[in-house]
Amino acid sequence: MRFSSLPFLFGFLPITLAIYFAVPLRWRNLALLLTSLVFYGWGEPIYISIMVLSILIDYTHGLLVEKYRSNDKKARRFVIQSVIFNLLLLVSALIVFTDWFTGYTGYSLDLVVPILCSVTLVCNFIFAFLHSRFTANALVYLLMNIGVGLLPYILLFFRIDRGRIDGHSIPWVNCLIISVVTFLGLVIFKGRDLRSEIAKRLHL
Repeated sequence: MRFSSLPFLFGFLPITLAIYFAVPLRWRNLALLLTSLVFYGWGEPIYISIMVLSILIDYTHGLLVEKYRSNDKKARRFVIQSVIFNLLLLVSALIVFTDWFTGYTGYSLDLVVPILCSVTLVCNFIFAFLHSRFTANALVYLLMNIGVGLLPYILLFFRIDRGRIDGHSIPWVNCLIISVVTFLGLVIFKGRDLRSEIAKRLHL
């Protein structure tokens, strides 16, 4: 969708402005974020998943860096974590695009991306338990797990819908298992800390 196109000028733009002025003031940034994702994903919806993951990574780690600004060592550690996760995301995107532009053999989505996704989930899980004050970062690690862990659900759903479940789906099934195990590990072993953090943030 181009800025000069009729769908943008007489469809997307008026709807976006109407939503922006209709929602309460504190929700306007969120409204712009969601409409921007729709705009950038209009032509290629796969871009939305990449952008959402990148936003989630940078936003959550930005909160942690701000929280530990007075502790330079911890702040640097969260910056390093953010760089690692973004590099994994960037490598995944580059591999998919390279595969696409060279004739698309399927190795990127069938093998490399699920492996990188699994590595990200395991790293996130390890980072969570390396910190002594887990409750300070509980929701961040849980959100990271949910955000990355949604990928195997989405990919497998489309494969099942199109009847393409075969041997090439095994890496995604393994990624799904790792997603469930790491999520349950966070909830089971740190459930009390998570409940405390959720109650604190939601003022319950």
